[in-house]
Formats: sequence, structure tokens, C-alpha cells
Amino acid sequence: MRLDIEPEVFTSGDRLSAIQLLALAVEGRHEWRPSLPVALSAERFVSEEVPALSEFVQKALVEAASPAPAAPSVAQVTATKLKEFVADLRRPATLVVENRIADGGFVRAVAAALGDYRVVEALAPDRQWLCFSHGGGSGDIPELAADERAGFAVLVRVAVLFDSDREHAGHRGRNQDKVEKCVQHGVSEVHLLAWRMMENYAPFRIWEHHFVYKSDHVEDLRAIAPEHRGYLHLKEWFKARRCHVPKRVFPAEVALAEEDFAELGPDVVSELRELLAMINRIL
Repeated sequence: MRLDIEPEVFTSGDRLSAIQLLALAVEGRHEWRPSLPVALSAERFVSEEVPALSEFVQKALVEAASPAPAAPSVAQVTATKLKEFVADLRRPATLVVENRIADGGFVRAVAAALGDYRVVEALAPDRQWLCFSHGGGSGDIPELAADERAGFAVLVRVAVLFDSDREHAGHRGRNQDKVEKCVQHGVSEVHLLAWRMMENYAPFRIWEHHFVYKSDHVEDLRAIAPEHRGYLHLKEWFKARRCHVPKRVFPAEVALAEEDFAELGPDVVSELRELLAMINRIL
């Protein structure tokens, strides 16, 4: 998340919180592209309070002369609520999912395949700037999302990912009402999958990995038109063919590329980029 820090943060804000805020930018957890007045205010602050950060602020001062590129989201950090902003920015962003193992692997695979290195970095074991909150199915997710949202004071850094459970393209699905409940609870960043379930977005290479001795089933699946395949209940479809879909659908050892997702259908990659854009807005 980009930090838009008002100059008063460095003149009248809580001193320790101001130092912690700059430290978040130094480690790369959040981005800071200050205006010239803000950079000058920060320069005076660090020269008095924490000289070790002078080099970082000097660099920011140089960058202040250039226009900042667009950012997915911006935090307007004020002096009056500085402690609250810092507390929220130090917490991991949270993506509420139905199943942490299955959906977590899906998000990791998508981010790596589509080159979203910000999300990949945020999920790294030595970072953990983004975490998955396990819903145990979709039923309790609105309440869980509300609980996660309550942990943030001024910056709601919570998003939700739902299966749609649609049986066909025109079907409303059973989770649309839950999306609306999440919004009512103050969590507006919600992505409802267009297709039935996360498993419907698994590229054929995934199924070839899981069912290496059942290649005929994978070819049968590949032959189904995307507008029908996207709404199959794949766990039941494979079960009828005596194949068990594992909990970890996207294993870490299978490296995927954008082309693998594009093969599934014409709109898949664009939807997955929308999902990643949502995640970036809470980072």
C-alpha cells in the first residue's frame, strides 16, 4: 500500500509511531513516494530523531522530484490518528477463504504464474505480509470477515474470496447473498468466482500431475467446452471416474505459467488478474 503521509506526522505526530511508519517503508512492506514538502519535513525529523534513516529519506527526497506512478491503493496517513494507522499497516493484510490449504495454494499459483511478484513476496515465509483466514466452508465467512475487519481501526485491509457454486452461467449460486452480507459488515473487497469452484480454475497440467495414470480422463475434461466445463462439480466428476481430488489442488512443486490458465478459457486470465488486483488493494 502506498503511504500518503501528511507533513504534520513528522512535526506533531507521535514520535515512535512516525519512526515505525518510516521503518515499514524502509523494509518495503509499504511504498512511500512523498511530495517535496513531506520529504523535507521527514528529513528534518530523522536528522533529529533517527539519523540511521537519513539515507533512505534522502533517496525519497530525490524521488520526490519525479511524478509517482499509479498505485492500487493509497493510505492517507494523518498525525491525529497516526498510532492507529501504524497499527493497521503493521498487521498482515487478510484474505478470507473457504479453505486455507486449497485456496491458499490457488492464490499462490496464480500470483506466480501471472507474474504478480508483490503478492508472491507478501506470501513469502520471511514476509507474511498477507495471510489467509480459514473459513471452513462458505457458511461462516461473512461473520469471519466481520471479525477480521474488527481488528483494523482506520484501514480495512481485509478481502474475501468465494466460490460461486453456480451450476450454469445464468445461475445465481448460493454465495451471492453471503457477498452482500460481507459488504454489510464493512468488507467491500470481495471476489466471487465466475465459475463454480476454485477447482474449475485448475489448469490441465494440474490434473495431469494428480492423475498421471488416468490421462484419458484429463483428455475427456479438456474436450468439454469452457462454458460447460467451468460449472462442472469437478470433485464429483473425477470421483465418478474413481479419481480422488486432493485437498491441495495446486501443489507447490507444479510451476504454472499464464498460458496454462489461458488454455482453460478466453476470460480466465482477465478474471484472475482482477482477483490479484483486489489483493493488491489491501496489501
